[in-house]
Amino acid sequence: MPAKSKPSSRRTFFFILKRERFFYILGVTLVILLGGAVALYLTEFGVNKGVGNFFDSIYWAVISMTTAGYGDIAPITAAGRIVAIIVVLSGLLMFSMVTATVASVFVEKKIREGKGLETVKSKEHIVLCGWNTNAEEFIEGLFRSMAVKKLSLVLVNELSEEEVESLKYKYRDQDFRFLRGDFTREDVLARANILKARSAILLADTSGQRSLEKADERTILATLAIKSMAPEVKTCAELLNPENKQHLLRANVDEIVLRGEHIGSLLAGATVSPGIPRVISSLLSPEEENNLWKVEIPERFVGKTVAELAAHLKEKSHALLIALLRERKGLVLDDILTDDMSAIDQFIKRKFEEAEKDLFGKKDRVLVILNPPDHTILTHEHSAVVIARTRP
Repeated sequence: MPAKSKPSSRRTFFFILKRERFFYILGVTLVILLGGAVALYLTEFGVNKGVGNFFDSIYWAVISMTTAGYGDIAPITAAGRIVAIIVVLSGLLMFSMVTATVASVFVEKKIREGKGLETVKSKEHIVLCGWNTNAEEFIEGLFRSMAVKKLSLVLVNELSEEEVESLKYKYRDQDFRFLRGDFTREDVLARANILKARSAILLADTSGQRSLEKADERTILATLAIKSMAPEVKTCAELLNPENKQHLLRANVDEIVLRGEHIGSLLAGATVSPGIPRVISSLLSPEEENNLWKVEIPERFVGKTVAELAAHLKEKSHALLIALLRERKGLVLDDILTDDMSAIDQFIKRKFEEAEKDLFGKKDRVLVILNPPDHTILTHEHSAVVIARTRP
């Protein structure tokens, strides 16, 4: 499904100007200005030393209509003074209308922005689709985990204006934007500038008095829309019903968080080993100093063992290595073509391009290795997961 063109805020701005008859008012103002300049030139040229050429008349008309009135050029004939009266009075009226029209356009633009109706121009931002009781905890965790001073976050949901204003005030130090609309629609996602987004987070949505019964359905539809418009944007979705997991995977989602997935294991852990659930809860709590961090393997440790990297992280950052992530790249067309690009290779490549389908699936696979053995050899595909107070 091709992505719909993103609405242009510039086109919207000019549409509002046109609707407010700004160009008509501006045109009348220019006609009066030029007419006054011509009339002054015809009545004062050769008589008034201040009007030596037509540019002097233009200059006089501009300062008269804007009520600057420097007094360096003043009409001395009766006809010239009549022209001056007409120009000054017309200028007061027309420039007031121009100023009022421009002011109303900017006020309306600000109101539209406050209501979440404007188009986002941010790049490398995070789009948060939907809202529920866990949303603020997610935002707090995001601000805590991201190693940037100012995070660009765009909310797309149907919260009330009071709730939105409260959130804007709470996160006033961040690049916080709000868009009102149904995030399953491509035109709404286009206004969120999803094509330039860094990632998209989809929550089980309850905004706009929606129930949780159809939350998974909306999450799947939104994922399909995002991936059809911007396949490279990373998506992470919250899922309520585990039976819908396969549908979400078919939508090509990158990460799935299943609500309540490990409740049974946590309850069993609390029974057999009291305190274990508190440890897990503390790690995920925004109030805890220590946090989970994903760290790229430094180049000098590629080819070395986990034990060497763990010792380095412990010494330099007081970080505890608990897992390795291994990212395996998905198969792409170039992987099966030969280097010399024979006639057969060119034919295959042309047919795949004509089909316009990703039959290989470029999706990367991430393998998790908890408590990796000390002798494990690190590669470029690995990244480390550590517990530390700050990002190593």
